[in-house]
Amino acid sequence: MNRDAKILVVDDEPDIALILKLYLEEAGYSITRAKDGESCLAILANEPFSLVLLDINLPQMNGIEVLEKIMEIDSDMAVLMMTGNGSENMAVKCMKIGAHDYFAKPFSLEDVLHRVEQSLEYKEIIKAKKRLEQEKNDFVYMLSHDLKNPITAVVGSIDIIREGRLGPVNEEQVDYLQSAIECCSEVVSMIDNMLDIHRMESGLMQLSIRPCDPTEIIRSDLNKCTLIATREDIDLTADIAKDLPQVAVDRMVLSRIISNLLGNAIKFTPEGGNIALTCNVVQSDTPEALGLPSYIPPETRSKLLFKRLLRLSIRDNGLGVPIEDQENIFKRFVQSKRSDRESGGAGLGLAYCKMTLEKLGGVIWVESEPDKGSEFIFLLPCL
Repeated sequence: MNRDAKILVVDDEPDIALILKLYLEEAGYSITRAKDGESCLAILANEPFSLVLLDINLPQMNGIEVLEKIMEIDSDMAVLMMTGNGSENMAVKCMKIGAHDYFAKPFSLEDVLHRVEQSLEYKEIIKAKKRLEQEKNDFVYMLSHDLKNPITAVVGSIDIIREGRLGPVNEEQVDYLQSAIECCSEVVSMIDNMLDIHRMESGLMQLSIRPCDPTEIIRSDLNKCTLIATREDIDLTADIAKDLPQVAVDRMVLSRIISNLLGNAIKFTPEGGNIALTCNVVQSDTPEALGLPSYIPPETRSKLLFKRLLRLSIRDNGLGVPIEDQENIFKRFVQSKRSDRESGGAGLGLAYCKMTLEKLGGVIWVESEPDKGSEFIFLLPCL
C-alpha cells in the first residue's frame, strides 16, 4: 500500500475537509485541501498528486466541470467523487467522464479509506499498463530497425556473391544463394507486417490514398512472385480483365496485400501444383450475390452494396483450410490446424491483409475445402 501518496481534497465545507484530512493523514497520506474548482486546478497545475477527492457540489464551477478539466490535464488521474444524498445519478455520470469511484455523504471513514486505497491501486495498475505498452512499442520499433538493418546487409552480401562479383559460382550455388535471399526477404516481410499491424492498432498508421491502376500493381507483384513459383515447380497464371477501373488505395499497401496472398499460396501449394489469380469488376445489390460468408459483419456488408467492386481472387490446390478455421486465420498469430509449420510464417500476413483492406473500405475472406485447395478473395470499391 502506497501510504506516501499525496491526496488533494476538494470540498467547500471546511468541517468535512478537516475530518478527511485528519483521518487520511493518520492513515499515512499527505493531504492538501482546495476550497473550490479553480483553486483545485491551480494546485494540480503546479504539483503532482496521486488522488483527488472531489465534491460534486462546489460553488461557481461544479464538480463535473472540474472533473472534465482534470481529465483534460491527466486522463489517468485517480479521482474519487463525493456526493450528497440523492446525487448518485450525478456520480455515475462522473464515472463515465473518468472518475474511478464515488461515496455518498454522510460517509463512513473506514469506507472512505477503503475506496481511497482501491483508487490508488487502480492508478498503479494504469501506470503499469502504460509501462508495458511503452515496452511493447519499444520492442516493435526495435524489431523494425535493429533486425531489418542487419538482414538487409546480409541480403546485399549474398547478392554480391550470387552475381559472381567475388568469383565464379555455378548454377546450383546460385539457386542456394537465391533461396537464402528469399528467406531473408520473408523475415523482413514478417517484421513489416507486425510493425504495420501495431501501427494500425495504435492509430499511427498513415496511408497515402490516391487513385491507382490495379492492373499495374497486380502485374508488378506477379513478376516478383513468378520466379519464386517457378523455382518451386508451381504454375502461376493470371486472368486480369481489361480496362479495370482505378481504385483509391495506398499503392504500397495494396501491393503488399497481393504479395502476401501470393506468397501464402506458393508456401502452401505442393510441388507441381498450380495457382490462379483472377481479377475483374463485380456489382451486386445483395450480400449473397457477392458470396460473402456469414461471419462478415452486417455493417461491412452494407458498405459494399450498390457499388462497383474490384474482385481479386487467388486460388491454389494446396491442403485447404477447414471450415472451422476460415474466420480465425485472419487473426494475428493464427494459422490453420492443417498448415505445416515447417512452411514458415508467423500468422501475420493474413491479419495484415484483413486490417488494411478494412481501412481501404474492402473485405477479404477464404473459400476452401480440405485437400481441394483454397481461394482467397477480396473486394475493393472502384472509383
